[in-house]
Amino acid sequence: MSDLQPNDVELRRAARERALELLYEAEAKAADVDDVVEALPLPPDPLALELVRGVASHRTEIDELLTRRVAPRWSLTRLAAVDRAVLRLGTYELMGAPDRSQAVIINEAVVLARRFGTDDSPRFVNGVLSAIAAEVRPTEDGKQTPDAAPAPPPERAVDAVVVDLDGVIRHWQDEDLPAAEKQLGLPAGTIAEAAFEPARLARAMRGELTADEWYTEVGDAVATAHGTDPEAVAEAFAEVGWRIDESVLDVLDHVRTTAKVPVVLLSNASTRLIDDLLVSGIAGHFDAIVGSAELGEVKPSAKAFEAAASAAGVTPERCVLVDDTEDNIAGARSVGMRAIAFDGAELLESELQALGLLPEIPPHP
Repeated sequence: MSDLQPNDVELRRAARERALELLYEAEAKAADVDDVVEALPLPPDPLALELVRGVASHRTEIDELLTRRVAPRWSLTRLAAVDRAVLRLGTYELMGAPDRSQAVIINEAVVLARRFGTDDSPRFVNGVLSAIAAEVRPTEDGKQTPDAAPAPPPERAVDAVVVDLDGVIRHWQDEDLPAAEKQLGLPAGTIAEAAFEPARLARAMRGELTADEWYTEVGDAVATAHGTDPEAVAEAFAEVGWRIDESVLDVLDHVRTTAKVPVVLLSNASTRLIDDLLVSGIAGHFDAIVGSAELGEVKPSAKAFEAAASAAGVTPERCVLVDDTEDNIAGARSVGMRAIAFDGAELLESELQALGLLPEIPPHP
């Protein structure tokens, strides 16, 4: 196995994606991996090359492991080609890369399955690789023999976490507005179109409109266009519900208690932000709260990210942003922040662990 140990989570993920593509192509063409690689105009990343060659050189052993784990319900040859390639990659890393975290390997395989497989692929891949890990890494995850020394935690790469609210921690009830529109006799999407009209939304997010003024403007705009009751529209928009992802809060709380680093909420939100956090009972999970309406700056503005870093008491270079929007991720990186594209609590755990913020991750119940 190569001794390559890239530190950048995103580069490792890109290398795994490239390795998956090459394995898929080699199998589709019934070609050797080396032949596929040699035909490329540019050589792949060293880690991608290590992965595809590792799978190729250990193919018999890998397939024997996988066959035992997917039988009798499935046969390896009848699996979807993408699932098969993802499982081979994950199995190789579990077998041949003992210096890499088991949790990270499995989570990265699940990400590949989610992006390139079917709706059922992530759960299937997770189950198979977890079973294989128990076989090939029986001393991992706190089950080491008495003579085994625990691995040292990775060096901390950042000193603060900056986290988005909507799409990461809070998720709006998508069915509420359509139900209200149907009840009011409005065409589907009418209220959302008025609420998120770019200029109006920008004013609300910068605090140029209070939340109540925003709701009133939306009601008036819909009433003017469709002759409905403006107050009923405003109320429908204001009362859209949401749910809180407690698993994400668990990860962030673990960062605060284990790594002792501040967690700062940075949200593009109306003047109702603090009230919403209090109603949800989650305001106490953050060391500082930076809302765009109070700040007068909206992500991806550099000033928004700089304000969050200042609230954490560190420079932007010592922060990592957790966000689900590509423009915000790019904006954070432009001021020197690291950034994690949010894709679920499990993957967030592994990425924060790779940054040295979670040396030990407790399993979810």
